[in-house]
Amino acid sequence: MMKQPHSLLTRCMKQGIGALVLCAFALVVCLGLPSMSWAGENETSPSNEAALGLGSGLLTFLYLPTKVVYATLGGIVGGLTYGLTGGNLDAAQSVWEPSVYGTYVITPDHLKGDEPVRFYGPSPYEEEAYLTERVD
Repeated sequence: MMKQPHSLLTRCMKQGIGALVLCAFALVVCLGLPSMSWAGENETSPSNEAALGLGSGLLTFLYLPTKVVYATLGGIVGGLTYGLTGGNLDAAQSVWEPSVYGTYVITPDHLKGDEPVRFYGPSPYEEEAYLTERVD
């Protein structure tokens, strides 16, 4: 009996996604390993930068859809909150801000630890206060 193309396509897609997740995990683990360098030598190398770029691209490919779904659901729930509370904007913003704000794209700076990944984002006002606090 012949298999339906749909089930074959689904199986291939699952295997491809599994392989991609495994590659991304292996890349992140390899990036975390210490490398040998000479004293005074610049810590960045073209191969390290390429690996960071590739790793950030693969992780963004996995992370972005999750963040977009979370932000969309937060927008819907925030809208319902606004309607059910009789137009209470503060209540709606308490749902919207953590879900909509935050990191959407993983960059090499995130992988280096220079910049935090924020799935639950602060409001722009909190971020501004955080940045001025760090500078002072």
